[in-house]
Amino acid sequence: MAKKQTESFNLEDVRPRLERTAFVPTLVAVTDDPDYVDDETVLGVDDLAAAKIGGAPFLSKEAPAPKCGKCKQPLRFVLQLRRSELPPAAQATLADELLQLFWCDDCQSSGGAEDPWSKGALIREVALGEPIAPATANLEDEDEDADADALSVTFIRDWREAQDYPSPLVESLAAALEVSAKSEATRERLETLAEAMDEAELETLDGVKLGGWPRWVSEPETVKCKCKAVMQPVIQLGESAVVVGDGGTTWIVACPACGKKAYFCQQ
Repeated sequence: MAKKQTESFNLEDVRPRLERTAFVPTLVAVTDDPDYVDDETVLGVDDLAAAKIGGAPFLSKEAPAPKCGKCKQPLRFVLQLRRSELPPAAQATLADELLQLFWCDDCQSSGGAEDPWSKGALIREVALGEPIAPATANLEDEDEDADADALSVTFIRDWREAQDYPSPLVESLAAALEVSAKSEATRERLETLAEAMDEAELETLDGVKLGGWPRWVSEPETVKCKCKAVMQPVIQLGESAVVVGDGGTTWIVACPACGKKAYFCQQ
């Protein structure tokens, strides 16, 4: 229910209602080629069971390499999280030890990223068991492409707590404060609040994070589960971490009612 429109939007008064706890990791880019070691990339090897972006996923007989539900081509592995390595407050969002995200570059780049239920992407949760070797690269692929795939491994480690704030857009602040922004007077007060947040440097965290507020690339979106409940963000992957099509930010969202998960992207 919308609150009274005469409510004060003084920053110090509403700040506790705007704050959300997010968890931000340390990202470690890894390569097994000494020629590619630099200030941002360390020498190392991949780990099938690690929390990471890119590299090779953990596969088993129960969770084999998936194919696109649209074009039937193999899906590209994007993300893997480990429940036991998440902060305790976030572990309840996973039902099994590993959460994995795969997508089809072709189908997702051609509009699938706008559909949370696209068959061109797969989110699954799997238990750790007896692993099977990941599929090897197609020998007909160009060497340059194979090298690029082999080097794109980033481990996700050492989650730390941070305070997060909603986007200083009128619509985002109205939703966060549970008010209607239809009246001009309310919009003006929300704009004044946005200016105060900007001066106080209260920003929406970019990049990779668990929970918190979405850092929108365009207009704020609401994703509803098939059971009609509003889904909440589990993890955000900023465009500096994962690129879909022409770039953008990716989210995995979960239904608080039934636990179903979906994926969407803004470009």
